[in-house]
Amino acid sequence: MISTSNSKLWKEIFEQPEMMRRCLSVNTPIFKEIAAEVKARGIKTVVFAARGSSDHAAQLARYLFETHCGMIASIATPAVITCYNGNVDYSNALVIGVSQSGGAQDVYEVMKRCDEQGGICVSVTNERDTLMTTAGKYYINNECGKETSITAAKSYMTQLLILNALAAHISGKAELISQLDKLPDIVAEALKLEDQVRAIIPVYRNIEHMLLFGRGLLYGLAQEAELKIQETSYLDARSYASSDYRHGPIATSLRFVPAIFFIADKQTNECIIGLHERLKEEKHIYSTIVTNDPEIAKLGDSSVLIPSQYDGLEAVYACAVFAQMFACLCALSRDYDPDNPVGVSKHTVTR
Repeated sequence: MISTSNSKLWKEIFEQPEMMRRCLSVNTPIFKEIAAEVKARGIKTVVFAARGSSDHAAQLARYLFETHCGMIASIATPAVITCYNGNVDYSNALVIGVSQSGGAQDVYEVMKRCDEQGGICVSVTNERDTLMTTAGKYYINNECGKETSITAAKSYMTQLLILNALAAHISGKAELISQLDKLPDIVAEALKLEDQVRAIIPVYRNIEHMLLFGRGLLYGLAQEAELKIQETSYLDARSYASSDYRHGPIATSLRFVPAIFFIADKQTNECIIGLHERLKEEKHIYSTIVTNDPEIAKLGDSSVLIPSQYDGLEAVYACAVFAQMFACLCALSRDYDPDNPVGVSKHTVTR
């Protein structure tokens, strides 16, 4: 039995539902205010500036803003500003800077440029009175308290929630807005996955390489799972969109490299199932399927079954809990400390 009693990361995973509820309670008036200005100015472009886990939250947000808000969404390449002094026009854009620490110098420079040009600039951080909070008309705090584990859990989850909420309020769609209050409960329900996650850890305990696959809404989640596994377990974990993997990387597939497939979005399931079938047939890989469909679960050598009613966007939150638990338990099983990854800092600064 892997003991989690001394893990700060494990403790903070279980704090997430409460933190999400507080985040919504405090920030909903700000979400509405930002949405009102975006609509009043007719802004149709949103740019996210972020690194690491924050960037993965933004990957999900791109889909939400383009699908539901009719906005062109992109993720900034800060070096365009900080290294090349690019002449990017943010005067009629919504720029959202996202960082747990708020100390990301390069993200700040993108936000500052937006401010100077008269665009709408929003800062999202978990720490107050930081560099990023000095830029932008609007400031949103994650409201999840201090993270004591270097490996981020609750700050990532609340970033997902904040970007999700902004898209919902800008879209004006009642079903998306009402869904927000359900998301903390979905995360609370997903905490019950613990026994299923523990059951699959032995296969991954002694490996050195693994793959993760998602698509659409679940692709950013696969990227986040990759990062969490890399920094806690020192595994060569690599994530791919199932649509991209066929275009070259599939040639590197090996039988002894196991893979986790996130298959819980009716809009994209067919693509991932097709890739899974091909890799089983041609490479005979070992697979773990994380899904909301018992029939799909049977396709894998092992599986983790999330509640069937959570599909698409709701599945992202449940699968995020899986990814966090998996990374923490895998690290502990390998005798590593998931709270203090070697070479990783809570306040990583890039320029």
